[in-house]
Amino acid sequence: MPPDNLPVRLPTDFTARALELTSTQLPRVAQRAELLVERVLWVAAQPDSASLDKEIRDAAGTIRLPSQEPPFALGVATDEAWRFNEAARVAYWRQGNLPEAIGLQVRAFGANPLNAEVAGNLAFLRLKQQPVQAEAARQLALHALTLYDVRYAAGRIQDWTTLAITSALLGRERDARNAWFVTLALASSAEQQCRAAVNAYAMHGERLRYPVEALLYRVHASDRSQRSPYCEWPPHWSTTSQLR
Repeated sequence: MPPDNLPVRLPTDFTARALELTSTQLPRVAQRAELLVERVLWVAAQPDSASLDKEIRDAAGTIRLPSQEPPFALGVATDEAWRFNEAARVAYWRQGNLPEAIGLQVRAFGANPLNAEVAGNLAFLRLKQQPVQAEAARQLALHALTLYDVRYAAGRIQDWTTLAITSALLGRERDARNAWFVTLALASSAEQQCRAAVNAYAMHGERLRYPVEALLYRVHASDRSQRSPYCEWPPHWSTTSQLR
């Protein structure tokens, strides 16, 4: 990662830089990231087996960009980014103030767009906006998944979840389905991702139906449901589900 050599500036400077990066450079960066992520989605699409989860995790662990090849050629303000990131977390999760959280997270991204958590959290918040900023969130999630973070060897499960949801909202059903399969391989329990998927369907509606049902069916077929109500099959909204 480049050194923390950017002079500390007013938050409005970080906002302006974030908006410039997301409008002019992020689409190109996301295209490059998509090529790396496609391999993981292809592995996840294979028939379920005892070894598939490991294969998915191994594939996901290979998509990090080398630290000497940053997607944005610029300096970063690491401390400022973490402060804004934490403030945004408090604004959203404790205070329920989405506009404030987005403003703070945009500043965090402007301060350090090379931090996986910062980029991924901005993707998550873009998904919470009304109307939903699906394309912006997808680009940010793709970017976040290629950034190295020692804590998440295969990428953050939150970012794979964002990728699954945004892909579905943009009509990329198979990408959405396969991204959900990746989250299942990374999750500590199937129930965790069943719950996330069911909640996503409840929030975003029919565009999520096919990929969410595909996830639930994989859980059911592999006997991973552990009798969780979130993993029931057929799902409570349909008794005639047919997967493509």
